[in-house]
Amino acid sequence: MNNYIFENQFKEDILKEASKIGFRISNNKPFNKILLEFITVRLKLIEPRRRTVKMSPPLLNKLFTHHKRKEIEHLFHQASSGNNINRFQSKKLLQSRFHDHMLNEWHIYHFHLSLELENKSKYVKQVDDLLFAYVDQNHIIFLDADKHKPGIFANEKWLEILHDFFPELISEFKVEHWKDVNPKVNAEERQQIWDKGYTLGMTKIRDTIYFSPGIGRSTSGHGMDVTSNVGNIIRWMHKLDIQISECIQELCIYLNTTKDKIDFKVIFGSEHLQVVEISSKISIVNFPEELISKKELKEKLKSK
Repeated sequence: MNNYIFENQFKEDILKEASKIGFRISNNKPFNKILLEFITVRLKLIEPRRRTVKMSPPLLNKLFTHHKRKEIEHLFHQASSGNNINRFQSKKLLQSRFHDHMLNEWHIYHFHLSLELENKSKYVKQVDDLLFAYVDQNHIIFLDADKHKPGIFANEKWLEILHDFFPELISEFKVEHWKDVNPKVNAEERQQIWDKGYTLGMTKIRDTIYFSPGIGRSTSGHGMDVTSNVGNIIRWMHKLDIQISECIQELCIYLNTTKDKIDFKVIFGSEHLQVVEISSKISIVNFPEELISKKELKEKLKSK
């Protein structure tokens, strides 16, 4: 067994999973490119799940008289119920070459404020009225609404709202002992820098410096979290292949199977990638964990 077997098998599962989500990847591409395209799209999708959902004070203050109040409240209730809100994102969402710089830099999403579907599409009409939100595993914070206009996606006011009203959500990104950052740019200049493939890495909000919550982007346009995940998954698969090869005899005993039957597969688990032994249907490890050492496995067998 080697990691190329893992790659060939997992490549087929990625293609099937992409098809389920609603996009296609050419199976003629090498594994690392297929994984890159898949994760690029997958990380733009907001997993439907219950989170703590809030509106910022600036948004609440204008909500009663806002001309898109109905749409904002509908989106808020959908998010609060843990429903799928991806249809309010860009209709380019499933395009692997479409890179959302604001998401890559600041982990801030934008939603189109319409309840009508685009013609022959699963997405709402791509209107100029947008709602911006900070999203992580446990929170959706609807920051404010604004029009689609130059610089709006790179306007530091979105981070200012988090800094002023939800500082605990971005406190881990604070840069201690720094007083300023350079170059000093306005929203439109920052957007131009992003569009040309550069990342600034840090932003000054009031008197505080923050690392970019979204980590940033590479010159290819891919988010740093995307390229990091791709590298980590490939290294994880390669490491497991070596560990399995070294411990194959002990694993056969532990899983109560034989060398001619034992076989391993990488699958999409409910929350993580998993390696399962096919004949016994036993999950042996979740990403990014590794197997215990051969010595530890032998000790475990002695204690059984």
